[in-house]
Formats: sequence, structure tokens, C-alpha cells
Amino acid sequence: MSYQVLALKYRPQTFDEVVGQSHVTRTLENAIVADRVAHAILFTGPRGTGKTTIARILAKAMNCRTGPTPTPCNTCKTCTDIIEGHCSDVFEIDGASNNSVDQIRDLRENVTYMPATAPYKIYIIDEVHMLSTAAFNALLKTLEEPPAHVLFIFATTEVHKIPATILSRCQRHDLGRILLEQISTHLEMLCTREGFTIGRDSLDLISLEADGSIRDSLSLLDRILSGCPDKDIPHNKVIDNLGVMDRKLMHDISSAVFKKDGAKLIHIIEIVNDSGQDLKKFFSNIILHFRNLNVIKLCGQDNSAVNLTDVEKEKLSQAVNELPPNYLGMLLQLLLNEESIVKFSSHTKTAVEMVLLKLIQINPGAQLDRIIEQLDLLAGQIDSKLTEQALAGPHAHPNIRQDITPPVPMLEPSVEEPTPPMVSTTTPIQVKAEPSSPLQSKDSQTTPAEAGSNEAGPKTWTNFLKIIETKLPFIFALLSKGQVDESSLETVQVKLYKVSAFHKSRLKTKKEELHSLCKNLLGKQLEIIIMSENELPGKPDKQKANQKMVARNHPLVLDAQRIFDGQVIN
Repeated sequence: MSYQVLALKYRPQTFDEVVGQSHVTRTLENAIVADRVAHAILFTGPRGTGKTTIARILAKAMNCRTGPTPTPCNTCKTCTDIIEGHCSDVFEIDGASNNSVDQIRDLRENVTYMPATAPYKIYIIDEVHMLSTAAFNALLKTLEEPPAHVLFIFATTEVHKIPATILSRCQRHDLGRILLEQISTHLEMLCTREGFTIGRDSLDLISLEADGSIRDSLSLLDRILSGCPDKDIPHNKVIDNLGVMDRKLMHDISSAVFKKDGAKLIHIIEIVNDSGQDLKKFFSNIILHFRNLNVIKLCGQDNSAVNLTDVEKEKLSQAVNELPPNYLGMLLQLLLNEESIVKFSSHTKTAVEMVLLKLIQINPGAQLDRIIEQLDLLAGQIDSKLTEQALAGPHAHPNIRQDITPPVPMLEPSVEEPTPPMVSTTTPIQVKAEPSSPLQSKDSQTTPAEAGSNEAGPKTWTNFLKIIETKLPFIFALLSKGQVDESSLETVQVKLYKVSAFHKSRLKTKKEELHSLCKNLLGKQLEIIIMSENELPGKPDKQKANQKMVARNHPLVLDAQRIFDGQVIN
């Protein structure tokens, strides 16, 4: 046959032509220049990423007429023989079919002979993990101390199956999956050389289906070029030839889920089913799509964990911009939990429909952070208005108090149980918060500055609360329900019970201002202690009460009461 597939026709012949493995090729080039090439090298990585190709280029670099050189000429006899596969000093061995100990013994005997024409005798063992345990053991000594003219190069996709004794004797190079952008660019260059025109979105779809393997992408491209007689290949032909679905369907599915559009989800599943695609693979693609949405939401669209094009990442980023991360996490979790149902169901279509309809029943939930921010903003506006009214006096804005006071009790914490009374160890406190009225006299309206600077006024907790009521009504509602201890000469201690997270945040925000006001008026430091619900004073011990009730109703106790006509005292 005269035709050569693209994977063989455009196989890289120099280190510079290798796609996506610069970290390996650069290391080998530097090692050749510095004359530090190891006697045993192991290449490991996924299929179709260039392990055997790099091994051949290294063999040419070591045996080239101008070598050892990082840039083999590919024109001398040794280079051309290696390219054509019949060089007498470079042996390519398939580890799967030559895995017995006898074949390794033959190899050990042959390594002692000098190379015929090239400077080095090189053994390339592909899929080396397929060797038997006895074969590995037979290779140990030769691999550790080979003759100076011998170089071993191993390649494998399953490095975990290689014994540690072999790994410790090799210089290991890990090849990674090739990025989608690099594969698409390489395919576009090859299409130009072959005279075909394919859109970038079609090449991206081929690269995505290749899953990081350059050889798989070339095989898929070869199939598409062979199946289309025209030089200009449309996108729908690529989709039909690959047997995959358009990426637009994935975006339509996520959009329908976010918009709670069940009818559209059913319609999309019907389209996919009618096209003859495997619904189980379709469901796997949905899981991958929602995984990408999660990663982009958490890490941003520039993160390399999402192997998509920049245009695709931008679409996903816009789709999840307004969604909370926990909502996307719940969607992905549900898909993973229901995967087994789709996988083992005899009615795959119905199972996929059921799972996707479950997705639209998940509620994103209230975004608490945003609610708290809005409440803080509202509280700040009310505080500023109250301060302006206090500083301007009651006659400047006679109606401002009426406009502001209604929201205040709405934002006060609801009390389900009776809160403990405010108790002071030194002075009993009776605070009655009387609503301000524009009919009050000017003398009764005292600003915080006037109260703090009034030397004649008593420096008591009651007066301090009056100032807080005027300036910080929310804080006043909390402090007036707490237990106050003024026995210390340096601090005023206030214990607060059943304080919500919102009011804790408000207290933390106004902490410095409260301390300053307390220091100016009372000359003491203000110490606010948040108590738990279990520490409520006078709270009955329900467990002990239940135990007493059980003891009182015990049959023996009841019989004793009846016989002796007595009463239970304790």
C-alpha cells in the first residue's frame, strides 16, 4: 500500500517536532550536550503521547554521524535505518510478546558484543511492564551495570506494574496528556499540509475526543479526511463521522437545568436518542460538563484543570457567574449518586430523563452572604439617619423619627423563650426605652457628645444605655436584655444570651465605638460575653426533671405511698 496514515507520515523526527512534551525533550537535549545520558531510561505516560517516538529520536541522537547531538541529521545511514526500522544496532522489542526469561537471557548474551556500525547498541523495550517477574529478575544485573556501549530505553503506560528494583535502576521521565489547544493547533497545521479546510470548532471536538492523545487525534482526523470527498469539511460532517454530539447540547442541558425547564431537557434527550448515540456515554459527558462548571466556578476560567478551549471556558464562566458554588456541587453530587442507575438500568432513556428532571428540583437556596450584606447596608442607613436626627435636634426634622422607627423592631431578634432579666451585682437597673417623639422638649433630647461630656450627669449604666439607644438602637436592644456586672472598678461585664449570627456580626462591627463610649462615660472597659443557650440562668434541667418524674411514678414508690399513706418529699 502506498498510503501512509497521518500518525506515521507526520511522526516527529527531532525533539523540536514533539508536541506537548517539552519538559522531557529539553532534559534529554541538555543531557546529550553535557554528556550525561543515563544508561537506562524509562518513559511513562498515557497512550499516544510520544514515548516510543522520543525513544527513537534519542537513539538517532546518540548514533547519528554528527553525534551524539540533540539535533540528529536524519540523512545519514544510521538515522535513515532507524527511521525505516532496520538498523542493526537499534533493537525494538515488544515486551508483550517477548516477556519470557529465556528471551531476556538471550538479550544478556548479546549485549556483550560491540555494535556493528553505530557508536551505541540501543535496546528499546515497549510495554516493558508486560515482562514476567522472572524476566525482570534476569535483567537486573545487566540493567544496573551494562557495557559502556549499551543503552536501554523502556516505555510503558502502566508504570505501577514495574518492580521497584527496576525503577531504581532507571532514569524516569513522565509524559503528560497533551493540552487540547496544542492538539488542535497541530491538527490545523496538518490539515493545511494535506490541503483540507476544517473549522477550529471541529478540530477542538476532535481534540476533545482524543483525550490528550496525539496519536488518537491523528487517527480520528484520518478517518474524517477519508470519509469526506470534499476538501472543505463542514462541522456537521465531523459530528456525524465521529459519532459524538455537538458541544452546544451540553450548554443547552446546563442552561435548561438552571432555568428549571423540564420540557427542554426531555426534548434534548429525545434528540440524542434519535441520533443513535449511546445514552450512557451521553450521561458520562453530562457529568464531565458539570464537573467543568464546578471547577471554573471555584478556580476561575484560567485554571488548567479544565481541558477546554478559551472560548469554551468563557461560555462556562458566563453560565455560572451568578450561581452559588454549593448549588453546582449539589448538582454534580446528584449526578454521581445516580450514575449507577443509568449504568445498570434496562430503560436507559427513562433513567437519564429521571435523573435530569431531579436536577431541576434542587433549589439554589437563599444566598445568606448577600442577605447579610443587604441587612448591614440597611442598618447603616438607619444608623446614619438616627445620628443626623440626634445631632440636628428634634425640631429640624420632626418626621424623621416616625420614618425610621418602624423598621427597628422588625430587625430585632425574635425571642421564642423568656430571656433572663438584666441583673447587676451593684446597682439595680431599670431601663425603659421610651419612643422618641417630635413633641418632646429640647432638653430631653441629648446627643451622645453632650451626654459623654456632661460632667454633672451621673455616670451610670442607665445613662450609658440611653446614649446607646439614641445612637445605636440595634445594640441597645441587645444590651438592655443582658446581665450587667459593675462590681469591678476597671470593667463593665455584660452577658448576652441567644445572640444570632447577624447580631454577633453587628456587635463586632460596633465594638470599637461601644468601647469608646463606655470609656468616656463610665471610665471603664466594656466586656461583652456571648453565652450559649445551655448557660441560661435558672434553666430547668430537663433530664433531672424527667428522672424525678419516672422515679415518682415507679410501681414500688406508688405501692409504698399507698401502704404507708405517705408523700414523696425528695
